[in-house]
Amino acid sequence: MLQLPLSDADWARVQGLFPDLQSARGRPRRSDREILNAILWLQQRQEKWHRLPATFPPQQTCYLRYMTWKKTGVLDQVNEILPMCDPELSSC
Repeated sequence: MLQLPLSDADWARVQGLFPDLQSARGRPRRSDREILNAILWLQQRQEKWHRLPATFPPQQTCYLRYMTWKKTGVLDQVNEILPMCDPELSSC
C-alpha cells in the first residue's frame, strides 16, 4: 500500500505532472502535494469527502483540485506512476 503522506521520493516521481501556478492576488495557493495526499488518503480508504480529516486542507479545496485533475487526466497519470498497492502482494 502506498505510504501517506507521500515520501520525498514518491513526490519527486509525480511532481512534474503538476503545473507551477503562482498567483499575485488572493490567498496563497495550497500546495499540490498537500492536496494530492488528501486525495490519495480518500482513495485508499474509499471514504467520502466529508470524512477528510482536519489535518488535510479543506475538503472544498481538495475536491475542486480533484475535479480539475480528474478532468485533465493528471490523476490517472499519478495512479499509473504510484499504484495504490504493491503488485507483488495479493491484497491491498
